Amino acid sequence: ASAGIFINILKQIFFNGSKAASIVLPKYGLSESYSKNAEDFISENGGEIKLSESVNQTSVENNLINKIETSNTSYTDFDFVVSAIPAFALSKIINEKVEIDFPDFDYSSILNIHLWMEESTFRSGFYGLINSPVHWVFNKDSHLNLVISDADHLVSKSDDETLEMVTIELKKFFNLNPRSITHHKIIKEKRATFVPSADVLNDRPTQKTNIKNLVLAGDWVDTKLPSTIESAVKSGRIAADIISNQLL
Repeated sequence: ASAGIFINILKQIFFNGSKAASIVLPKYGLSESYSKNAEDFISENGGEIKLSESVNQTSVENNLINKIETSNTSYTDFDFVVSAIPAFALSKIINEKVEIDFPDFDYSSILNIHLWMEESTFRSGFYGLINSPVHWVFNKDSHLNLVISDADHLVSKSDDETLEMVTIELKKFFNLNPRSITHHKIIKEKRATFVPSADVLNDRPTQKTNIKNLVLAGDWVDTKLPSTIESAVKSGRIAADIISNQLL
């Protein structure tokens, strides 16, 4: 990873006012903190959220996106399009008239191991493990979510091998009886985050495009931050500012 992006983070923390270094401990999970509030805001302001509907292609005319074709229908009644999907997904559906130089990202994997148990003996909401291949354990009563970052070495392993490894760790740290696990689900996010290497950082695109009504967002655009939720949130605010300024 690039040292330059780490320097940018240090500058924002220590040279951007006293509040920039504040430590915030959220009371709720990510869904409640972000998704639910966003869904409510959209619905309360006349918007619609379409689930299980994928974008197949976009049409461009007079330097504007004028149609979005999905797996269910097509849309033409819109003023702006904000793309918040990953670079590898956007590159498959974007119209050839849109000029975006997609960076040649290398990606890092994240594993989420979900375990359901007969009953939970865990007391805290989450745990960070030291000197363990398991990094985080999130406790949701009888449902545990284990998170392993930088997990490329585990992607090729079978679910049984991964399950055996995490149950050994849980037994070591929490004296968990493996027989208390009733079922499990392992999710392998092979392209969870991009690696912020020096050779690709300068290739991250700005959020404005050559298409007047298309704005990019997501953790991969040029926010000067690594591939994090903070980067995605910052990109969303920048996208909103770009659109607001065009409407003024």
